[in-house]
Amino acid sequence: MGAKPSKPSPKDRIDNAQRRMAQEMELDLTKWNWAVIGQTKAGKSSIVNAVQGMKDNDPGAARVGITEETMVMQKHALKNNEHCIVWDMPGAGTLAHPAKTYFDDKMLCAFDGLLLMSAHTFSEPDLMVIKRAREYNIPVALVRTMSDVHIGNLMHSEELSMDEAERKLRREARNNMRINLDRADFNHLYPEFFIVSSRVLYCHISGKGVQPGCVEMDEQSLLQWLCKELKKRETS
Repeated sequence: MGAKPSKPSPKDRIDNAQRRMAQEMELDLTKWNWAVIGQTKAGKSSIVNAVQGMKDNDPGAARVGITEETMVMQKHALKNNEHCIVWDMPGAGTLAHPAKTYFDDKMLCAFDGLLLMSAHTFSEPDLMVIKRAREYNIPVALVRTMSDVHIGNLMHSEELSMDEAERKLRREARNNMRINLDRADFNHLYPEFFIVSSRVLYCHISGKGVQPGCVEMDEQSLLQWLCKELKKRETS
């Protein structure tokens, strides 16, 4: 019997995925490509619009709705940085895009980094993506979206002040993230974690002041982290 063929190395799998993505989806390997991923209705498309300096209803914006809107990968340039491309990915965990095979189906190893979105908690399929990304040394940031909605809900349901609601959201969201990752044996090695509102992110990107009544969370920190990661690539 002949020897079994060896499994392709992570580098080989990355090279193969990037070639396929370049052919099928026009992935430009001279750019810095980030995939915006997460389960359906996580607010991904609104974040993609915000980092372009667009509102959800602007011409050319990624489609946003109460049903699953993003069915295929869509690429958009980051405002003020033509070298950075963000890809709005279909939501995971649907019949069309099953969570179990999502990482391989979407060829996520071809990307330079992943922004993993959740409107509530990071679930088992999300943790599977993080583990797979670490096999390829792909940077991942966890982004808890819709902070403005959650703060408003806390103020209404628990009669908290805006500052109290902000502190509670920060505390509970971070604790929930750590608990879930610890249960999945991440050994306290947590990815970068940001809590954001697409509305506030839009204000920062477009150069407009944050509207009264909106709470700034980690929007600037997320943008600074992305810039830092880009500089790492440029100097590597």
